[in-house]
Amino acid sequence: MEVPSYKYWTLRRIDFVSYDAPNFQKGYQDQVLPLARQQFQAWFPYEGEPQELSSQQDRKIQAILLSHFLNQHCDPSLSSIPAWAIAGLCLRCYVSHAIVQACQKLAQQFGERYGFSTLDLLPLVLTDDGKTWVGLDSNRQTQIILDNQGTVQPSVYSYFSVEILGSFNQTKGDLWKWAYLLTRRHRELNRMLWVEFRLSLTTPWARLNEIKHYQTETLSPDDQSLVEVFHGVYRRDRRLSGARGKCPEPSEAQLLEMRDYLAKRGIQCHSPPELLDRLKTIAQFLQEQVVNPTPTLQPSNSPAIELEFLDEYRSRAIMEAIERVLSQRLHQLQKNTWYADYAVNFLPSLRLIYFENKSQGEVARELNMNNQSQVSRILKFKQMLNQIREQVMEQLIQVLLNKAGLNSPDGVIDTNAFDSLIQHLTHYLDETVFLDAAREIQAGQCRKMTSLFAEKMRDYLNYESNH
Repeated sequence: MEVPSYKYWTLRRIDFVSYDAPNFQKGYQDQVLPLARQQFQAWFPYEGEPQELSSQQDRKIQAILLSHFLNQHCDPSLSSIPAWAIAGLCLRCYVSHAIVQACQKLAQQFGERYGFSTLDLLPLVLTDDGKTWVGLDSNRQTQIILDNQGTVQPSVYSYFSVEILGSFNQTKGDLWKWAYLLTRRHRELNRMLWVEFRLSLTTPWARLNEIKHYQTETLSPDDQSLVEVFHGVYRRDRRLSGARGKCPEPSEAQLLEMRDYLAKRGIQCHSPPELLDRLKTIAQFLQEQVVNPTPTLQPSNSPAIELEFLDEYRSRAIMEAIERVLSQRLHQLQKNTWYADYAVNFLPSLRLIYFENKSQGEVARELNMNNQSQVSRILKFKQMLNQIREQVMEQLIQVLLNKAGLNSPDGVIDTNAFDSLIQHLTHYLDETVFLDAAREIQAGQCRKMTSLFAEKMRDYLNYESNH
């Protein structure tokens, strides 16, 4: 497959005002990055001219760029911008094209049947605006950024494009295919497709194979044993065979071996089909579960900090954050050329969801909107919840700093103590407010809005309607 060289200096960025043709919204725009182009052409004088690259040329270029990106050595010819930063930007440009193609392909395959479009997918994965120099530390696990002062520090935001680069093994595959695959496997994208549109891209066997230990805690002891035995046999065989990618249905021989192991634990499955059905049921249960996709951050081993006193500040902070974020979102909709006509439905949509427990599909029908996707794009629930969470954190951290006595007379904060405080506050807010709020908005139909966050949202909506 030939690859246009411009993909290494042209970044595909999220954009809801660009059109391919009349009435066909792309959801992204191509932005040429002059610095990336200039350095790419310096590194690759022949290939740097706009042209179609052969697969061999493409792999050679990727190997060199990855070497720069991962080794993080400095090139004196680049003035203040090190080679690893620009090489990373070139690779992030390249990856952005693969991400868009993966979303377009998903929409082509399933969009018409399940009621979604590329516009629903891109905001979850096309999150790199190319404005920050981003790299990886020596273990390729932690993302780092290069600030304007030339200082390297850990990034507080995880860039999906850089996650792709960090997990890529160039000896085992192609970067384009790897980016395409990881986009289809993206956790939040898959969660949204399931919760909002009831589309699952994974087989039961992939779900069981990839289940994490903390997710099994909601299963019965017998079901936990089934998963453990499944992992023991299924993962062993995949490892021995070198299997990658799609997880097929367990063979009869594997099921018989699992049955024998279960019998030793006192769990009876009389036939392979019976065991297969039980495993499918567990996989379906796991799919239906509305759980936080990553383990909750636990406090460190530092001395316990009592946070109950924050309860009296917490409710006010939530209300104030809700008011600010919703007001900003409504203003953005009113000023947006394409969404201004739908701004009038923003608050009514929230009222239907939080007062009447309506799903987004039901909201769309009740407000005569086109479809569920339109409601989702207007509300941007996940983004809204994250913004409210950040603002509540900002309000409460100063209260906590004063209470814990971490502000020194000269205004300098003990860094280690501050980090521990942030960790405890994050855990406190997630456990008491935001995990329940996230579960509610991800629940689809038959949701019950009973969390503290839902209560405060109703309080604000009542206040807003009376003023």
